[in-house]
Amino acid sequence: MISENTKPINFFKFEGLRIYHKSVDFSNAILSLGNCCQTDAQRLLINKFFNEASQISSHIIDGASRSKTEFIQYLQNAKSNIGNCVMLCSLASKQRLVDETQENDIRNELMELTKMIGALIISFQKHDSANNPEI
Repeated sequence: MISENTKPINFFKFEGLRIYHKSVDFSNAILSLGNCCQTDAQRLLINKFFNEASQISSHIIDGASRSKTEFIQYLQNAKSNIGNCVMLCSLASKQRLVDETQENDIRNELMELTKMIGALIISFQKHDSANNPEI
């Protein structure tokens, strides 16, 4: 058995990406909103919100093991999930599951995720596949 000290830090390539860790943290924050639910409708909303948020990380994981072109497509899919999260955040606000401060914080996190994904896509598009090894 391998001791904890000798395990590689980033065995999985996606674990080296800041966007992956930020998206997991975001999913965790959305999951914690479930503690505020008082009705089945609110639980359903937060469940949908969490599913969309966790899909951001899932697309990053799935894309990281593919070619750059495919990874870009997975990142674009993650941006679609971010858009869905914006809508779900608005619904959560209307249902009073989040207050104005929380809504602003969530929206800021979603903007940050969007910018990070956009920057990653641009970095792939700028670099020639001949000059840069596959991720």
